[in-house]
Amino acid sequence: MLVGKAGMDTRQESQLRIERNGKPFWMLFILSLAAIVPFWTVRYPVMADYPNHLARWFVLFHIRDGFYHFQDLYAPAWGLLPYITPDVLAMALQHFLPIAAVGKCILSLGVILVSFATYFFLKQACPENLALSSFSIWVAFNPNFLMGSISYQYSVAFCLLVVGLWVNFCKAPRIITALGVVFGLILVYLSHLTGFFVAGFVMGVYTLFQDWRWKKIAILAVLSLPALLIFMHNPIHAGGSALMYAGLTPLLKLKSLVYPLRIYTSKKFDYTLLAGLALLVFLVLKKKLTSALQPAWLAVCASLLLVYFVSPVRYGLAGDDMDVRFMAFVYLFLLAVPRFRSVPRYLYIGLALLVLLRVSTVEYLFISQQGQLKQLSASFEAIPRNATVVPLVLFPGNINGRGDIHHLENGVIERGFLDPVLFHLEGVQPIRLTGSPYCPNIYCDPANATEVDWQRVAKSYDYLWVYDDPEITAFTSRIGDVIFSNGTVTIYRVRHPQH
Repeated sequence: MLVGKAGMDTRQESQLRIERNGKPFWMLFILSLAAIVPFWTVRYPVMADYPNHLARWFVLFHIRDGFYHFQDLYAPAWGLLPYITPDVLAMALQHFLPIAAVGKCILSLGVILVSFATYFFLKQACPENLALSSFSIWVAFNPNFLMGSISYQYSVAFCLLVVGLWVNFCKAPRIITALGVVFGLILVYLSHLTGFFVAGFVMGVYTLFQDWRWKKIAILAVLSLPALLIFMHNPIHAGGSALMYAGLTPLLKLKSLVYPLRIYTSKKFDYTLLAGLALLVFLVLKKKLTSALQPAWLAVCASLLLVYFVSPVRYGLAGDDMDVRFMAFVYLFLLAVPRFRSVPRYLYIGLALLVLLRVSTVEYLFISQQGQLKQLSASFEAIPRNATVVPLVLFPGNINGRGDIHHLENGVIERGFLDPVLFHLEGVQPIRLTGSPYCPNIYCDPANATEVDWQRVAKSYDYLWVYDDPEITAFTSRIGDVIFSNGTVTIYRVRHPQH
């Protein structure tokens, strides 16, 4: 059978495209498996807020279990709330797995989803750049995720997914893709409001560069309506809505441009990785490997950068690090800006090596703290099961790499402790406290020990789990007796006031 030259060329181009797309996929698959190793090689992943989330999932699942006394302090508060995607997933997984494995599955999915959502997005927006998708694993290990902001991590992934679906719809409108956009936006909303805002914003900016833009803007508005109605029905009241700009300076904003690419626990590792990335960028610019820049994605990244520069550092109590959260999206959408003629082997191998170095840094961080965290766990044995315990820990300015901040919440799982520090912001987490246990603030942070009503603390709790800080122990020694101390943490049995 004779085949014309044009037919041969088309077939060869198709085959080359398949080969080019297949290699990035399998490289991403292998790197994603390597990236989740740190979660499975240690008992306690070193992520500040993670033990708190893990304990909440455990309590919600065992709230009616007679072996525990969780109903004495906690009650479910389910609803179509933002931030609850990991909670729902954890509830489902606990039917099949122990809580420790559930938590590690959820952390692993946080990395895997971001990496493959980036791959899916690039396949729609710039398939020539699929080999760059491994960079997303580096961005997935951003400081927000390593501090334990799991919902934010899921929203990054679902945002990329829904934007990819919208790009696909703009090219070839289909009902199934439109439904994917509808449910994708709802999923982003249920994960985190940052991702929800970015998804709508990015799709709007991208659509302005398409044919029949106003018609597509109208379609996007209709497809967004279900998620917007849910959002309007569930406003967040917790912590108020004040915007905080205190301490922000232009220099700090410029320094924080690399926030998602750092860990902030080791300058040596951070600067090594950034230097490696800078070298790769230099080589790309020197050899002029790109054929064009895509205006739509350039506009998207520029607009998100503007949002970053004008954003405050906090919105209420639930919006810490609000401005830098936008930067992870900037880096991931930036992958679609240059259109490569072909991605050279040194570039994607260099990215893979940088990703592996990033993962190794996280592994080192996790392993280095296991001894200390196991010592803290040993303190749990000094407290009776199902006791009411409050951790009194002064929060440092930087909680990156601090696995000890919420370590007592592991005692909620291991010993059934009733701990008021479980995150329970109204309209954010699907749990609330019953009764009226006293805390000086929503996080029970005794930062201003002189202003804490220590007699109310004595009335509310049976035991105090206290980091050895003179500012705190000067007061706790007045209301309790030491029953355990290991040089890091001291446990007090409270002397309840006589009535």
